[in-house]
Amino acid sequence: MSRLVRRAVAVLRWKGDRPFWFVDEGKRHQVQWIIDEWWEMGDWWKAGRDRRMLRVWTDRGACMDLECEEGTWRVYRIWD
Repeated sequence: MSRLVRRAVAVLRWKGDRPFWFVDEGKRHQVQWIIDEWWEMGDWWKAGRDRRMLRVWTDRGACMDLECEEGTWRVYRIWD
């Protein structure tokens, strides 16, 4: 099960071009593993933008999908 949230996060530290430390709803998360990485294509007929997606496991035991669209990182989905 998962839930869509799409909320912006503050990236505190980077590892290369990927978030390493980020804050979501006041809680700091450190990325332990990047489980997967992919691109999602935008709806071209609506002038949608491509999004970079990362599925990560954090030090808080959370499995999250992070998205980057136009330079803004968000928690897109949280997996139970």
